[in-house]
Amino acid sequence: MDIFVCTADPKMEPPTLVINTVLSAMSYNYPPEKLSVYVSDDGGSEITFYALLEASLFSKHWIPFCKRFNVEPRAPEAYFSQHCPFLDGKFAQELLAIKGRKYLEHVTGRAYLTVAT
Repeated sequence: MDIFVCTADPKMEPPTLVINTVLSAMSYNYPPEKLSVYVSDDGGSEITFYALLEASLFSKHWIPFCKRFNVEPRAPEAYFSQHCPFLDGKFAQELLAIKGRKYLEHVTGRAYLTVAT
C-alpha cells in the first residue's frame, strides 16, 4: 500500500500536522514491508524537511509503542497534548518514558534508547 501525504505551505499546513499524518500512517496495523509513506512538499520548505527528519527519529519509539499497546488514535498529537486523556491507561508509564527520552534528546542532542526485556 502506498500512502502519499501532500503539503505545499508550512503556514497553511503546519509541519506538526504533516508529521502527525505521516506517523499515523506509518503506525497502521499493516505489514511494514508492504507499506510505503511518501511526502510531497511542493513548497520545498526547510522547516517541513527538518520536522520530518526529527519525526523519522521519533518513529523508532512511536511505532513500536503503538503496535505493542494497540493504541488508537495513532497520531502522537493526541498523547502529547497538555490534556492527554490516555495517561490513566495501561501504557501510561511507557508513554511518559517516550516523552522523557524525546525531551532529553532535544536538550542534549543525543539519542536515548531503551531495550525492552
